[in-house]
Amino acid sequence: MPRAKALFAALALALCACDEPAPRFDAPLVSGVLTLPLLESQRFDAQLSATGLLTVLQDTRQHVDVAAAGDAQLIVAHLPHDAFETTILGLGVAALDALVDQNYALVLGSGFVSVFNPVSPLGLLQLDGELKNAPTPHGYTRILGSHRGQLSVTGRADYHPGLFESAIQVGPGIVQQGKLDILQRERALPAHIRAVAVTCEDRWLAGIAQAPMHLYDVGERLLAYFHANGLRCDEVVNLSGDREALLAIRSDDGASVAYFGDPTLPKASVVAFRARDATRLPG
Repeated sequence: MPRAKALFAALALALCACDEPAPRFDAPLVSGVLTLPLLESQRFDAQLSATGLLTVLQDTRQHVDVAAAGDAQLIVAHLPHDAFETTILGLGVAALDALVDQNYALVLGSGFVSVFNPVSPLGLLQLDGELKNAPTPHGYTRILGSHRGQLSVTGRADYHPGLFESAIQVGPGIVQQGKLDILQRERALPAHIRAVAVTCEDRWLAGIAQAPMHLYDVGERLLAYFHANGLRCDEVVNLSGDREALLAIRSDDGASVAYFGDPTLPKASVVAFRARDATRLPG
């Protein structure tokens, strides 16, 4: 299959970081459904069921189940532990390449980056056991790591290189040990478009906000969503937001990709999920 870069022109990149000035991005991110080869783009949430991406979890364990948490502003994708494995990809990876060429089912992004270099990570980046960038003692308090296909979260002070195969530094922690870990005064700060990763007892959740939200509101809505759906979820962490926020999902037949955020832009790091019985497509 042709490389994704040949299908799309790169869009202008604005970056969000914690330790550097970040440009404000108040409009919703680009979103839609790509039919391969590219035919048209439409709104992400309105097209999920039409493309076969919105599936009921109890009907099949091989699909990504997508639902609104509270309302259509916050979408979460369910990835059961027994059906999916996960890893962290980095240093210039584009979500569309991972989905089309490497047979990943879902890509969530992204790690925090320098405003001066779109593929230069801020904070920890460890890939396949190799330390690519050292942790920063400021700003990002949580470590999101993958090990043997599993995804988990630990505190910055508890991280050591042998703990994970791959890892990124993220934060703040929105929910920690099942409880809201954001003070209400966070609502006094500017709202941003959010991407979040969630670890639960039997699944992972990948979340994306369709409009700027406060972290406090994201946490409250997710906790209510967990309670309403009988989910036991212990950790919710904030990934880089605004134009770095990304959620892209490939349909089972590989004919379309639903996306929120530009799936063609290179990222310093993303979290990628693949069905456990999937085979790698030829490059």
